[in-house]
Amino acid sequence: MIALRILLLIASAAALAATLILPRPGSFAVIGIAGLLLIVVGCGAVAADAFPFRALPFACSVATVALGPALLVRGTEATALAAAALATVAQLAPLVAGKLRA
Repeated sequence: MIALRILLLIASAAALAATLILPRPGSFAVIGIAGLLLIVVGCGAVAADAFPFRALPFACSVATVALGPALLVRGTEATALAAAALATVAQLAPLVAGKLRA
C-alpha cells in the first residue's frame, strides 16, 4: 500500500511543480499524465484502503481520485494548482499520521 501512496505523491508533486515552474502550454503534458495517474492509481489505493478499512487513508484516496479530473480539465491555472496541492497534501496526511502514532 505504501508503494501506491508514494507513486501518488510523486505524481501530485510533479503536477504541482509543473504548475509552478513550467509555462502554461508546456505544463499540460505533465499535468495530464499526473491527472491520469491520480485517477487510475488512486482507484487502486481506494481498494487497498477499504479492505481492511482505514478511515484516514481511505478518505485521502477518495479525495485523490476526485482531484484527478480537476487536473485533466483545461481550466484556469489556479484550478490545477489547487488540485495538485490538495492531492499532495492528501498523500502526505496518512504518512504523517502513521509516523505520529508510531
